[in-house]
Order: sequence, then structure tokens, then C-alpha cells
Amino acid sequence: MCALRHRLLVIAAAGALGLPATQALAATWVSYPVLLAQVRSGPLIRAIINPGRGDVEIKFRDLSEWHAFYPAVEQPTLQRLLYARHIRVLFVPRHQASKARPTTVHHHLRYIAAGVIGAAAAIGAGFLLYRRRHGAGPSRP
Repeated sequence: MCALRHRLLVIAAAGALGLPATQALAATWVSYPVLLAQVRSGPLIRAIINPGRGDVEIKFRDLSEWHAFYPAVEQPTLQRLLYARHIRVLFVPRHQASKARPTTVHHHLRYIAAGVIGAAAAIGAGFLLYRRRHGAGPSRP
């Protein structure tokens, strides 16, 4: 009975420490030739190609993952091998460049026209003030 309690205590402690029941495998970085050998004959379920960064990720049936950087000229070869083996291939889309905002249009002619109208209004106002002061003098009988 004591041995059973001891075993249960060990199992509970292992669970409390966060040891998973199934082993989670982290992604492994390998060289491109090693990855290519697995693409040719390994038990793959999918591949993710990221042309922006120039890397490829393959996932095996046991859910482990391998990553490798590939030369840009090798992408067509890699795609042909994956399609020939009927392996699901996903592509990471390139980041779309944000649309450039339209350039600010300076309406120079509008500013010039507003200045001309303002100057004409100032001259007209000045003329009316001059006429009112000098034209409305004492009247002659």
C-alpha cells in the first residue's frame, strides 16, 4: 500500500511539474541538403515555403518539424519534388507594401486668385473710405 502511494505521489509530482503526456518536439534547424534528402524520401505531411525569408519548414508524420534556409535558385526544384511526392505545400505570402498616400497638391493658382481678390477688396474698401471722408464735406448753398 505504501508503494502504491509512493507511485501515485511521483505521478502527481510529475504532472504538477508540467511534464506533458506526449512529447512536444521543437522545430529543428538543419542544412538544406539534409532537408532535401528528407523531402526526397522522408515521411512528410506538409511543407511551408517562405520566399520572403528564403526558408522552408517541413513537418513529419510524427509532428516534428525541420527548418532550413534554401538558395533562391533552388525553389523551383524544391517545389517540383514536393508536388511529385503529393506533399501539401503552403506559401507564406509576401508582405504587401502599404499604398503610398497621394502627394499633396498645392493649389498655387487658388492662392494667387485669393490674393488678387483680397487686394481688390482692400483697394475698393480704401476707395469708399476716401470718398466718404473727402466727398461728404460742407455743402454749398
